[in-house]
Amino acid sequence: VITSTTLLSAAEINWGDPFHRAGGGASGSQGGPYVSLQGAMYGATFTGSGSNSLNEALNDASLGQVFGSVGVNLGWAIPLGDRLLLGLDLQYQPDGGKIKVDTGAGDGDSGEDVEVTVGDTRGISIMPMIAISDSSALYFKYGVTHVDLTWNNEMTAGIASSMLGDTLAVGSRTVLNDHLYLQTEFGVSDFDPTNIHTVTSGSTGTASAENVYGAFSVGIK
Repeated sequence: VITSTTLLSAAEINWGDPFHRAGGGASGSQGGPYVSLQGAMYGATFTGSGSNSLNEALNDASLGQVFGSVGVNLGWAIPLGDRLLLGLDLQYQPDGGKIKVDTGAGDGDSGEDVEVTVGDTRGISIMPMIAISDSSALYFKYGVTHVDLTWNNEMTAGIASSMLGDTLAVGSRTVLNDHLYLQTEFGVSDFDPTNIHTVTSGSTGTASAENVYGAFSVGIK
């Protein structure tokens, strides 16, 4: 008995439809590995409550900041049928904005204010897509987002240096030719609460963060 094994080279693999599920449908034009340059605008809010050094309750408060960022997206969208795809999406956005919080000592001393800098943002998501035509697709994202935090010296040692949260987003992708595409996306990230303990005023409490964003990307696949 003579047997032979044929190994496909990377050039012979159909990266846009590796499992041959598109069947000539619209999903075939949307599938494949991709990378894009993304510009985004974020609206970040911190909502929290706590008490000061006299154990007096502080009023619940919400503080926010709007800032922009430019980052990258990369991933792979794999056709599962003639119109359905499933993607794995990775996101990186460097830097962010600053939010200053009055710790509530009650004397108006700005030296007691807490300042948090929102740093690099990284995310990983699953991305179901439906191709509504050969050039257009709609998608939904669910994933996890990690954000770096830097606090000023008013915060005690050991305060969390990052936040982890769930992200939901919807978007659309338009393919301009075999490789170039445009993408718009709107989403929200809800982060786990962060404990706060200040040095000067002795205030303690918790703060929950939320990001709402809109993004526009130009990519190749």
